[in-house]
Amino acid sequence: MKKFLIYGALFVLPLIVVLVSLECLLRQVPNPYKYKYEWMQKNAEDVEVLVLGNSHTFYGIRPEFLDGKAFNLANGSQGMKEDLFLLKYWADRYKKLKTVIYPISFSTWFVGRELEDDIEAYRCRYYTIYMDGNLYPSLPYYNFELGDYRTAKDKAARIISSKDDPGCDEFGWSTAYSLSKKKMNKWNDGTEADAAVKRHTAKSWNHIDLHYARMKELANFCKSRNIQLILTTTPCWHSYYDHLDNKQLAKMHELTNQYVEESGAIYFDYLKDQRFEADDFFDSNHLSDIGATKFTKILNEDLNKSVLESGQQ
Repeated sequence: MKKFLIYGALFVLPLIVVLVSLECLLRQVPNPYKYKYEWMQKNAEDVEVLVLGNSHTFYGIRPEFLDGKAFNLANGSQGMKEDLFLLKYWADRYKKLKTVIYPISFSTWFVGRELEDDIEAYRCRYYTIYMDGNLYPSLPYYNFELGDYRTAKDKAARIISSKDDPGCDEFGWSTAYSLSKKKMNKWNDGTEADAAVKRHTAKSWNHIDLHYARMKELANFCKSRNIQLILTTTPCWHSYYDHLDNKQLAKMHELTNQYVEESGAIYFDYLKDQRFEADDFFDSNHLSDIGATKFTKILNEDLNKSVLESGQQ
């Protein structure tokens, strides 16, 4: 028995050393979560505009084209729970923050699952490992890069290729959706748009109260600190918005307008904005790099107009 334990230890210890070493290496691979946390740690006192939200703002709003010191804290599939956590994390350090931009997507009020229950639950570990988050169960899956084979494999490949791109520019905007990478086959045949509409159409409206309560928490945070909350629905291509469920779309606008009246937020709806052309989109509901530049400049102009109008009243 003693020999068995010794041989077992001799076998297991090297494996543990390899796994620990690999975990440490994977955590050194640049990623947007790590970059954004470190940027905010250095700049929270000076930031004036924060962009929160999901992929629509992560890919769609370029802070370099907004007035003031702006930064994009959005991430793919990021939900209100994660947004509130990130916004409040540096609450005692904000000195100049005056604007928070938040997206209202077709599915915002209706999302039926938390991130940890979603198909992209692997993202939960990034908030735990890189953003000092304590939002999910204390399971190995949410605490180690090696907890997900697919993403670990991709990061290992990046180590081998020596790629050091964090997946976003210096302002936190994702550089992934460049027009040159657009998948024209799915764009042309409509399969991507059909899949997106199906994915974003709610199976039930049972979670509206939860999301509304979280949005009220966001509004209260901003009000208490004299921060202007800006809501925006980013532009989409007609292959997407032409096929949206009319009842859900009407309810989305009803809830958003109600929220604006109660919270004092300002809402800009660009969903069907005809100024945007095919090349402005990477897919049916996300802007390309060209479209993001165009959209951010339009949004910035509208923000400035709203400030002037409110000052004149």
